[in-house]
Amino acid sequence: MSSASTSVSPPLVLAIGQFDGVHLGHQAVFRAAVESAAARNGIPGCLTFAPHVAQLLDPARAPLLLATPEQNQAWMRASGIRQIHTLPFTREFAAMGPAEFLALLKLEFPTLAEVVVGRNFTFGKDRSGNSATLPEQARQTGLQARIVPHVEFGGAPVSSTRIRIAVAAGDVPLARAMLGRPFTLAGLVVRGRAIGRTLGFPTANIRPALPIRPAPGVYAARLLLADGAHPGAAFVPDPADPAQAHFGNVVEIHVPEFSRNLYEHAVEVTFTRRLRGHIPFSGPDAAAAQIARDTQAALAADAEEAG
Repeated sequence: MSSASTSVSPPLVLAIGQFDGVHLGHQAVFRAAVESAAARNGIPGCLTFAPHVAQLLDPARAPLLLATPEQNQAWMRASGIRQIHTLPFTREFAAMGPAEFLALLKLEFPTLAEVVVGRNFTFGKDRSGNSATLPEQARQTGLQARIVPHVEFGGAPVSSTRIRIAVAAGDVPLARAMLGRPFTLAGLVVRGRAIGRTLGFPTANIRPALPIRPAPGVYAARLLLADGAHPGAAFVPDPADPAQAHFGNVVEIHVPEFSRNLYEHAVEVTFTRRLRGHIPFSGPDAAAAQIARDTQAALAADAEEAG
């Protein structure tokens, strides 16, 4: 007598949230999901939404995103997440009640056993579901729920909003403390006017993929390429300053002794420290002398950061 073998799919544990920037609070949620999945011999996954909830429901007040979907997904995987799912966030989806949302999850993910969320998680129409109501609502759907406490820094919960404020102020060390890594812009290297090259300081001109920028000024920064990180000095122009209009929508970085052709390459720039604001120059010689000083200051800041 023979019996047919049946395969049983491992249970799925889903971390649910927007997770913009994958900061320390998000990473705590992912660690909890990985831990719960390991206890179940299951799979740790992540469920997020596109577009950002605020971009649909309140576009005039929607925040500037901290990272691209590709960046977020890379950081999710680095946190131990093995499956990443994105649900389209539509007005029909936003009109669902909490029970409908959980029923949808069971339909979309038949092996779902547990959901993991942060303390400030809300769901369902008009945010009628939250971390306080979720455990009982999940139980009624045949799921378990795990609520992860806030991660605090400086006496307040880490949040994407606090990080955006720090970035806008040029306080990239504070942003780094809450992100758990440097603030990073992803973008494409484009052709510029080669002014830096004529001064003896060639730059990579990067058109960022997202509108968010650190405060205008000069920063110690790193150009991230496949072969590693290259320290240098980055310049973020002020779009409100007519004298800087010629820079356009770019961030420039000068890396000493770097001459590789990067045009049309996708790169990232990480920001270590703001060195100064904008200084008007009397001429090319004054500009070149200041860029030389900025470069030395940037390299010194990078070495100090590396420890």
